[in-house]
Amino acid sequence: MGLTRTELMQERRKERRYLADLEGRLVWDSVSQPVRIRNISIYGAMLVGALLPPVGTRIVLITDGLEVCGSIIWLRGEQCGLLLEQGVEPLAVLRDRPVRTAEPPRPSLVTLKRVGPGCYA
Repeated sequence: MGLTRTELMQERRKERRYLADLEGRLVWDSVSQPVRIRNISIYGAMLVGALLPPVGTRIVLITDGLEVCGSIIWLRGEQCGLLLEQGVEPLAVLRDRPVRTAEPPRPSLVTLKRVGPGCYA
């Protein structure tokens, strides 16, 4: 039985993604467009915008405290994915904002110790 698309994406993803809702600008060629950063990781981001460049376009992403080069690696309607040329610190970009990861929570490990017949703590 093969892996689902979600499992394949999680398999490839090595760095944690953080949910975001930041205003930014995407610059390519002589175009500068407003975008919303919806999630960010060390080497990537997902953006939403009305006018986005095609896959393969080299871009500059600008937001408060960040200016980084990258490339569009996927495009779906008003959403696109970026591969950043250099690593960024997502928590520094998200400073002073509530932070949540985009991955589902991992189950916590629980260790039980037997404290008596049929009793565990």
